[in-house]
Amino acid sequence: MTRAAFVALAALVAAVGSSGPLESSDAVLGRFVGVWRTEAQIRHAGPPVSERRTLGRASGRVTLDGRFVEFRTSSIDPPGLNELQLMAYDAEAGVYRQWVSDSDGYRHEAVGRWNHATSTLTWRGQAGGATVVIEDRWVSGDRLEWTLTRTSAEGRLLQTIEGVVSRSAAHTPRP
Repeated sequence: MTRAAFVALAALVAAVGSSGPLESSDAVLGRFVGVWRTEAQIRHAGPPVSERRTLGRASGRVTLDGRFVEFRTSSIDPPGLNELQLMAYDAEAGVYRQWVSDSDGYRHEAVGRWNHATSTLTWRGQAGGATVVIEDRWVSGDRLEWTLTRTSAEGRLLQTIEGVVSRSAAHTPRP
């Protein structure tokens, strides 16, 4: 682990250190635990305009003394796109926290709020001067449909992503 990564992880733990361990019955972050198939349609508004589809796999697990959920994705088509998400509940602030980094160098931090009526966890954050909004909508315990919208400070649409995360049938613990 690089020094910068270590410092970032230490800051992350300190930021939500007052949160207690996730309970096995956690109704929100516990949903991410397991083994998954992923697919996404990524659209960049440009310039240049581009669109690509990805297929892959993911795994989610409770980590760091039960205080975080680590969610890792890896693309199969195209190969080599990887992402790491760390998520936690900040009990003091009453919000969820998310830190995302990927193999292309993208990263963001976001604050999430759970809407029980719609089974949607909405994340809002900043990345490179742009606003990022992610909606994770659980249509069932085994299927997450999500969208990401990235918008410039001037309000111009930069990127949209529509994705599906489906639980793999074999070897997947349920919270």
